[in-house]
Amino acid sequence: MDQIEISVIMTVKNGAKFLESSLSSVFYQTYSPQEVVIVNDGSDDDTWEVLKRLRRSAPFPVKLVNTQGIGRSRALNLAVSHTRHQWLANIDADDKWLPEKLEQQVAAVSLFPDAELVVTASQIVHGEGEGELNAKGVFSATPMARESFYVRNPINHSSVLFTRRFLDQVGGYDEALVRQVDIDLWVRALRKGYIFYRVNLPLTIKRLHDGQSYEVGNRLGYTFNSFKIGMKKLWQLKAPFYYFPVPFVKFIYNNIPRSIRHRLTR
Repeated sequence: MDQIEISVIMTVKNGAKFLESSLSSVFYQTYSPQEVVIVNDGSDDDTWEVLKRLRRSAPFPVKLVNTQGIGRSRALNLAVSHTRHQWLANIDADDKWLPEKLEQQVAAVSLFPDAELVVTASQIVHGEGEGELNAKGVFSATPMARESFYVRNPINHSSVLFTRRFLDQVGGYDEALVRQVDIDLWVRALRKGYIFYRVNLPLTIKRLHDGQSYEVGNRLGYTFNSFKIGMKKLWQLKAPFYYFPVPFVKFIYNNIPRSIRHRLTR
């Protein structure tokens, strides 16, 4: 198959603390992307200065776009509008990739030529640690059924690699939404009949930390919004009725302080 050319997108607001870790993981991929487009969405910390410094050490072009704060969905669509290539990979500013992440996803595209969206499994890191930079196991890639979405969102937004055509046909990110814009995109794609593929190795690191929105005085609003999205998702995907209590149970659980939840899941 032809060489896949990839544009990486990132949106960031007040993410200076993790930018070096996140962008370094993009810069040192074994399958190099062609560019990175970063939208600074109204940061009032050192984000802009850090981005300019890191751009100087990048091994490929990094385009920086500055806004006064337009919101997550609009920032994502803006980032996409500045890209030049047909394959797009998102990474959140506080997450990171293992070095083989893009290489393994490109291998999955070779196995499934009809693929429009390929994700990877993820590792979870709590706090400011770096996580274990390894993914043991043998490469495999499998389709994801819509049943995978009934209980949770099985896709880490930082793990996605998708085509521009996919995004255009689904309608892009919904700019009316302020939170959890990714699951809305997946549901719309599933309803249109798209098949997602998953590389079954944890090649993306998802960071959970106290600086995230629902831990900064807005946990109740965030989790209530999750509850509404969960109910809407089940309705739109025509899930069996016995899944409908799940969003309520998750709403209760997610309002337990994160430190306690972390201990409960050890």
